[in-house]
Amino acid sequence: MEIIKKFVILFSVLILVYFLSGQFGNLYIYFFPQPVGHDSLFSAPISESAESELLGIPLVYVFCLSFLFTAFGGKQKYWWVGILLIPAVAVELYLDVRHIYFPIALGIAGWLLGWVVARFLPRLSN
Repeated sequence: MEIIKKFVILFSVLILVYFLSGQFGNLYIYFFPQPVGHDSLFSAPISESAESELLGIPLVYVFCLSFLFTAFGGKQKYWWVGILLIPAVAVELYLDVRHIYFPIALGIAGWLLGWVVARFLPRLSN
């Protein structure tokens, strides 16, 4: 039953990634404006909305994965978080290693928020 809970959390993370990637991408662009032209993150010209969506996918994934698994993960939650964060870390290192501290900060914020939920609302986290 524990494994089903983990996959439900992972599915919830993926649903949240779908719906929140644009907002997290806009947040990233707000803090780190992207240069127009040759120096942008993507080699092919894409629209601003598509760029914010693509930039937001790993960011919201890191935040929501850290938050939901810390709050509701149960046993071995940090093992799952560590394994599931490997693709996001690879994407962030490939796309924008100069600002790697931003997804790290989002992961820590998600972990802290999840820890608060697990600590102060134990009935929900079990």
